[in-house]
Amino acid sequence: MDIEQRLTQLERTNRRLRTGLLSLTIAITTVLIVGQAKPEKAPDVIQAKAFQVVNDKGQVLVRMGASKGRLGRLGIFDVQGQMLVGLSATDNGQGGVTTFNGKGQKLVGLGASGDGKGIVTTFSDKEQKLVRLGSSPNGEGAVVTFNNKGKMLVVLGGLEDGVGGVVTFDGDGRITGTLGAGLK
Repeated sequence: MDIEQRLTQLERTNRRLRTGLLSLTIAITTVLIVGQAKPEKAPDVIQAKAFQVVNDKGQVLVRMGASKGRLGRLGIFDVQGQMLVGLSATDNGQGGVTTFNGKGQKLVGLGASGDGKGIVTTFSDKEQKLVRLGSSPNGEGAVVTFNNKGKMLVVLGGLEDGVGGVVTFDGDGRITGTLGAGLK
């Protein structure tokens, strides 16, 4: 190996060392800079007029917002866009929860009466009331069943002075029988 070959080999080795040293310096500098970056602090409050959660295909699965710009609403949807659960505030200051089937038909409603008493109502696939749990006008617990025309069939509940009673009706809403103290 003559001097010229040795110099060529030395220059090649020197180039590799410089490239390696430069790469190492860039890597160390990058690590130091990234290590100094502080994570962003999460905001205390996020405000928006609406918020949506979507899946990878862009389909809305959850929507939060206001109905007609006044009352809060939350809707949970299936991938076909049908609402399955709705939570909302009512005009009279009550809250409500409604569940739906995959066809958009109401199944169960939880809410309040006009005077603020709790009500649970189940519905048929034609959205006719089937059963309602709530209270009687005098504040006693009550269960009411309905026929497919929306007429009462049976009312079971507390009467005045805490006495229980049952009233049955025909398909047209006429009383057919009563059971309980003081019922006629």
